[in-house]
Amino acid sequence: MIGKEIRARRKRFGLTQRVLARMINVRPTTLCQYENGTNEVSFAILRTIAEVLKCSVIDLAYEEFGLVKPADAAAKNPNSNDRAETKTLSFVDPLDDEIFVLLKDLDQIAKEKVISFMRDQKMITVYFKAVSGRK
Repeated sequence: MIGKEIRARRKRFGLTQRVLARMINVRPTTLCQYENGTNEVSFAILRTIAEVLKCSVIDLAYEEFGLVKPADAAAKNPNSNDRAETKTLSFVDPLDDEIFVLLKDLDQIAKEKVISFMRDQKMITVYFKAVSGRK
């Protein structure tokens, strides 16, 4: 869960919710909701949180991406900018490996288009599951 990772990393850095909230420009109650999972974190905010906590978005959202928990190099050395852990990701589904490799080589606009397509596909899948469940 993203919120648990945010909380754990925030505490490792010795930051209070109030301080981190100020750093990412949200109210402390909003950050509390992110950490408790009662409010969904936008990708823009998640990216900002990752920057402040010296980690990648994948480090915070690995479960949502179907990943095995990445090595926690940032916690061992909070001042390190080494992103080596993203090179050794291990996905649950082998197709996810290929998706990840292909995505990381795309430019920002292409990535946004792929993400938009994937979100649309997810919504369609959820809709059809709901509709077929009513029969």
